[in-house]
Amino acid sequence: MPPFLVLQQGTIPMAENSRRHPQTVCSLAIIRDRNEFTTRSAIRATAIFTVTRCPEAVARFSIDHRAFDRTTTRVEILDGIAKRIPADATVIARASRFPQHYLREAFAAGGPLPPADLQLLQRERSDLDIVQLECANSVLEEISAAYRIERAGPGSNILSRSRRAPDESQCVWAAFLWSQCSSHERIALGTAWEAWRALERARPIPFGKA
Repeated sequence: MPPFLVLQQGTIPMAENSRRHPQTVCSLAIIRDRNEFTTRSAIRATAIFTVTRCPEAVARFSIDHRAFDRTTTRVEILDGIAKRIPADATVIARASRFPQHYLREAFAAGGPLPPADLQLLQRERSDLDIVQLECANSVLEEISAAYRIERAGPGSNILSRSRRAPDESQCVWAAFLWSQCSSHERIALGTAWEAWRALERARPIPFGKA
């Protein structure tokens, strides 16, 4: 199973045993209209926030944002994600949550749990280092407030959550940056990211569809 980084409730924990920010990080947000493991759950939007280290500008940033209707299959969407992620990238995403009733039913049936989205992505792309973040909503709310990111909250409707998928992916990356990287990298990458965000805000980007 992929490694888990646990971010506790409250203040964002700083990295004690910090590691270097990988060369290419893709922060993946998959927006579903229901919990991933409930009946008739469908992916309605995805966002891939890519951070690539480069000597001339600290890092390059990009967003790939797609929307889907319920006729687009899970296989098609995950296949598209697999094709758009650079080779040998580190992929970070929030860990899937299993509803308690779902776990009870699965164990009672005696069968294996169906694969999560990230597990299927790993099967398709064995070159990727996939890191699942067990990240509390309060941590992401703290990050969104600190950086003035208009993140859709847990109670938001599917349209709002789909539109805000890029913001969600950036909040997850910021949690990774602050909890895993050195203070020098947090400052350098954080400053470059905020400069990129300022440029992005200056030119409206249409909400594309797949």
